[in-house]
Amino acid sequence: MKLQALSENFKKGILIAEKVIGKNLTLPILSNILLEAEKSKLKVSATNLEIGVVCFLRAKIEKEGKVAVPGRIIGSYLNNISEGAKMGVETKNQTLYLTSEGNRAAIKGVDAKDFPIIPKPQSEPLFEVESAVFQKNAAKVIGSAAVSETRQELTGVYFGFERDSFVLAATDSFRLAEANIKMGKGDTGTGYQKFIAKNPSIIVPARTLQEVIRSIGDESSKMKIYIGESQIFFEVDDTIFVSRLIDGKYPEYKQVIPKDFSSGVFVNRESLAKAVRTASIFSDSKSREVKLLIKGDSNKMKIESQSVETGENTAEVSCQSQAKGESSIAFNNRYLIDALSSFSSETIYIGFNDSFGPVVFREVLEKDKPEDNHLHIVMPIRS
Repeated sequence: MKLQALSENFKKGILIAEKVIGKNLTLPILSNILLEAEKSKLKVSATNLEIGVVCFLRAKIEKEGKVAVPGRIIGSYLNNISEGAKMGVETKNQTLYLTSEGNRAAIKGVDAKDFPIIPKPQSEPLFEVESAVFQKNAAKVIGSAAVSETRQELTGVYFGFERDSFVLAATDSFRLAEANIKMGKGDTGTGYQKFIAKNPSIIVPARTLQEVIRSIGDESSKMKIYIGESQIFFEVDDTIFVSRLIDGKYPEYKQVIPKDFSSGVFVNRESLAKAVRTASIFSDSKSREVKLLIKGDSNKMKIESQSVETGENTAEVSCQSQAKGESSIAFNNRYLIDALSSFSSETIYIGFNDSFGPVVFREVLEKDKPEDNHLHIVMPIRS
């Protein structure tokens, strides 16, 4: 293999692939990245057997070939190479030689034939969506997925399909996030309606989505999504991710979402977030409890926290209250901050029925009108 490439192009593909590889003592080959020079492009592949990624990079190919090299080593090396540098890439006897102005490296590789085959999409895209729209909405829900694999379906993100839209949702049973994405005319493939008739929903590992949205650049483009037998593919520009789907039935989470509220409050999102972050300094290290005190006849909301170790804190923020009576609602501070951070609007709406039931957060783009396309639910702490 022999080729020339710009350092930033080479680095981009390697760093995307490097995020996927993991430590696998039983299969050391999985700690490597496969480089293949084909025609006019350099193909970069990596997998941990749950997620696979293939990047196609622009390069001037002088000689075709392939080699597998340690991902951490080549990634760390390229991080120290200046952008804009022209790089020479060549293999001899399973060693990868990298040269640029004033720098030369030789990285010991392994036989590429031992590298696992990464599946390819076998049909046309099921549907397309703007990558920036997908990135924005997936980022809103991923943090609510469970980390513990006790219930594997909760470690994934739920995709629920409709005729011209789909919903993303995630929950760890303490909180829930949901985002709706509309699809434009022509965004669905010829097999979309037939597919959703048989498969109204799927569950995608949250880590897969994390890697997909991390790879999306600043410029939006069409993301193509393919779904096969127990697999899903995400194609963004010159990068394709493949992942297994999670088996199992996702909880009927919509039953948790209150249809209406006896109380509600409109509040500046950043003011509340700042007060909660300050209160978190004084919250108990185990319960992480922060309380919101809301009165129906007041235009102020109180945020309180205390612990025997650190002391106490009280703050007030202006609000427009529609609450009945007085309510004191205790939250895990991290869940509350995550919920507030998932919105971008200046004002948010907080709806609830009592101090112990689900509390719904929605963004407000028009005065006194909560939006329906994104919500966050946090279950209060029973203190």
